[in-house]
Amino acid sequence: MVGDALRIDEIGSGWPTLATLVIDETEVPISLFVSRIGLSHRGRDLIERRFQNPGNDTPLRGLPGRESVLVGVLEDDGSIDLPRPILAIADAARRDDGRTTRWSVFLQLESIVDASTSGWSTDITDSGEMIYYIDPALLPVAITATMTGAVPADKSIYGAVASLNLRRPFDVYSAPDEAARVRRTVTSLVRDSRFSGDVLGAYDRECAMCGLGLGLVQGAHIYPASAPGSRDIVQNGVALCANHHLAFDRHFIAVHPGTLEIAFHPSVRERSFHEEAVANFVASTFDVMRSHDRGRSPDPQAFEMRYDHFADMYQWLDEVWG
Repeated sequence: MVGDALRIDEIGSGWPTLATLVIDETEVPISLFVSRIGLSHRGRDLIERRFQNPGNDTPLRGLPGRESVLVGVLEDDGSIDLPRPILAIADAARRDDGRTTRWSVFLQLESIVDASTSGWSTDITDSGEMIYYIDPALLPVAITATMTGAVPADKSIYGAVASLNLRRPFDVYSAPDEAARVRRTVTSLVRDSRFSGDVLGAYDRECAMCGLGLGLVQGAHIYPASAPGSRDIVQNGVALCANHHLAFDRHFIAVHPGTLEIAFHPSVRERSFHEEAVANFVASTFDVMRSHDRGRSPDPQAFEMRYDHFADMYQWLDEVWG
């Protein structure tokens, strides 16, 4: 299902299977704990599915030097159309506690349906666990996200998935040109996730413009990834919550390259005088952008290149900074 990104090294008992996952041309040894997804069997089959451990006195136990990966596989389901199988990736570390009795990972059917049409979906359980629902081709992306604690931006994921048209049969992707295209797309998403994870680490996983954490922060490019000469390095990144990220992308916020002072577009300032929600947003924003890791602070040139690249969108800076 995954393709040549996954190599099975030793099947053994199957719990785990020893394998190697190729992530951005790097081989990552993994312990693969796999089970089939089936009905919930607790009166919630209309909205829920689950997968379980074998329950044969074999615990989920990580091995030194290997990333533990817990996967549920759904190949067929009578209630939804599945053009291709769906994988559900759960947190193996949560269950690496020596238990040999039966336990279950419960899954939202709605998220499975979303993944069957879009190729990618996520869900956070009541206990705070992140579950990834993915097309098998995106396994390297999901594993990178679990390792870095950073999910690629939604627009990157859905744009890439749309370009791959993952609703097509598997045999289409066996052609060399299609296989190469999948690898390129997956590699791009993996690098996006790694970049975001590195940036979040430099900012202590808190928004540089308001201090919000709670896992609601992403690594954003200062000089955009699509621009000529852009690099996926921490110095070209800033950790932002969803609101500040969107405001930054839409050029409502700017950061002074030298002082890191934060400025709002004049229209935002004007609306803050009349709209409480806008006023609260402005008030929650720091006067100066914060960086927790001074050794990996943003490069002033990255901001300058951004303002040159989007010159028409930042003409208002002349009246703010002179």
